[in-house]
Amino acid sequence: MVNRILKILLLSALIMMAFTSNGCLESKEPKQFVVEPGDFSEYEFTVPEGNFINSSTFFVYPNKTVRVIYTVVNAPRLEVVLPKDISGVKSEKEPGIDNLVVIGNTGSSTVFSGINEFSNISYNVSYSESSVNKKIQFEFAKTINGYVAYTYSWEQGQLYHILSRNETVNVVLPQDYDTGNMIFGLPKPKPDTKRLDDRNRIWLVWDNPNPKHRFIHVKYYKSSLPTIMGFVGLVLLVASLVTAIYFKNEIRKLRKKREIIDKDKE
Repeated sequence: MVNRILKILLLSALIMMAFTSNGCLESKEPKQFVVEPGDFSEYEFTVPEGNFINSSTFFVYPNKTVRVIYTVVNAPRLEVVLPKDISGVKSEKEPGIDNLVVIGNTGSSTVFSGINEFSNISYNVSYSESSVNKKIQFEFAKTINGYVAYTYSWEQGQLYHILSRNETVNVVLPQDYDTGNMIFGLPKPKPDTKRLDDRNRIWLVWDNPNPKHRFIHVKYYKSSLPTIMGFVGLVLLVASLVTAIYFKNEIRKLRKKREIIDKDKE
């Protein structure tokens, strides 16, 4: 009887392992998916001076919205890994992206003078997913130098980017937001550059963090939050000191009364 139970348990474990390895928990075969073309004007496309380089720029907004712009250099495709957001409302059976814009230049040059040198490019979108990540692949009709931009939702107060290629990574925080406080969260890894633009937004820049690092994780918060929390902490500290002094005086008064009562008894 015991041997039979052990065989059943072993068989169950083997079945679970087989399902796990064959894709029950992870869809290994990419699935084609149609994303409606987006609005070009909603993105901040910037043509770099000099050679066109691989980069990813994340514009973060306080309403759980992230707009990302990837640049691709002499590439027939782009593959990205998007973490699943447990607070998101998108179906787990969809990539969870929208407002997709794909523009490029099919020439061999990697030096451009302006965004007008790029035009709409035909593409296909496919994805596969695991329990924690979604792998999205954009296939272009031709090898291009260009941009892939889309919008997705992510948990407010942080951004997580999985590195899958050699690139420069930019994270643009919302206006009047900051990062780098020991208590409220440090960006990991530490950015190579931190600067303020003309719209009072902080830019965090990592120069080719892959393969030394596997991901970029940024926690951000209102710039005024450390000051407010510091003031609240100071008020609580003063209140604690006042309370401690008050009770100390009350205890001293009670002791004196007790001493007087004891002397009267004697």
